[in-house]
Amino acid sequence: MIKEIILIGNYKPDNQFSMRIFEELMAEGYAKSKLQARVIRPYKIFRNLGFKSPILQKWFGYVDKFLVFPFQLYYIRSLNFILSKRVGYHICDHSNAFYLYFLPKNKTIITCHDVLAIRAGLGFTDTYCSATKSGKVLQKIILKAISRAKKLAAVSEFTLNQLTEIDTLPRLNKKWICIHNAISKNFEAMEVNQVQEILSKYQLQNDKPLLLHVGSDLVRKNRKLLIHLIDELQDDWDGLLVLAGEPLNIELLNLIEKLKVSDRIVQLDRPTDIEIIALYSICQAMVFPSYSEGFGWPIIEAQACGAPVITSNKAPMMDEVGGNAALYANPDDVISFADQLRKLNSEPFRKKVIRLGYINTKRFDFENTIRQYIELIND
Repeated sequence: MIKEIILIGNYKPDNQFSMRIFEELMAEGYAKSKLQARVIRPYKIFRNLGFKSPILQKWFGYVDKFLVFPFQLYYIRSLNFILSKRVGYHICDHSNAFYLYFLPKNKTIITCHDVLAIRAGLGFTDTYCSATKSGKVLQKIILKAISRAKKLAAVSEFTLNQLTEIDTLPRLNKKWICIHNAISKNFEAMEVNQVQEILSKYQLQNDKPLLLHVGSDLVRKNRKLLIHLIDELQDDWDGLLVLAGEPLNIELLNLIEKLKVSDRIVQLDRPTDIEIIALYSICQAMVFPSYSEGFGWPIIEAQACGAPVITSNKAPMMDEVGGNAALYANPDDVISFADQLRKLNSEPFRKKVIRLGYINTKRFDFENTIRQYIELIND
């Protein structure tokens, strides 16, 4: 039986915020299960030589990640072998699958969060992701490494099926399973006075209903539909669209200006976890119109905080994540999202959706997720 788990985390300058949350959750879960757990990640060493040049920083960062850190992994692995320590390794992000070459395959698990970038690199167009020439090479390296994994957990059946379809070594004996993402217990509805205190610096108008989106400006996140949604609702909805996450890009800013809806949109640049929980707790609905996801964490986070969810009628958001508790619409059809929002004007219907959301989130129990990971690594 494994006594210690070493989690392989992401390089901090890459700013993978969702992966940071996952790393912290897993480390906390392993520790509560009486396992020693620690997170290691590439140090920022050579990247500092890039000064303020983004290009130099990028390439020196590759030196930190792909040349320096593997030596650290190999040293840790060798020391644990010499000391006969019962240690398991967890590569928390599949984009770091390359590190599997420097770890014992029988004692290492990988979490695959999605295969969107990999499939984009292979030429699939349904990912709504783009790939540069160097990106295509990198994604092929990642896929080759993943395909050598003996133990892997995909965060959804949808992602697992997509990965299996492109597996380059299907004949190897593997334990690849689906382990759904879990919700941190921090995600629960807040009292109104606490919400107001937390969000006071943003000067949101308390008398206006809020539509919330949590995410980035990636094309697949479909923020463009949200802006058109506000335009569509102008005559019969007097609220604000709150875009929480990365700042808007120039294309979306131009669209806002063209549609003259700037006074109805609020941008919150990278809010904290506690601020996002506060927003979930008071929003009229969390709207998540993504074209493609590996899982769709904000769906269950919002439901756990008592927010109705309107999301895309695509896998895995539909059924596998949102269950019978979310409202679904075509991500290419702004009117279908507007129609689903109007349904929430009925208070009995809204209360039913919220109640079903609370029930749905019980499927993503934190302790159960950790138990499945421990079983996988000990198998």
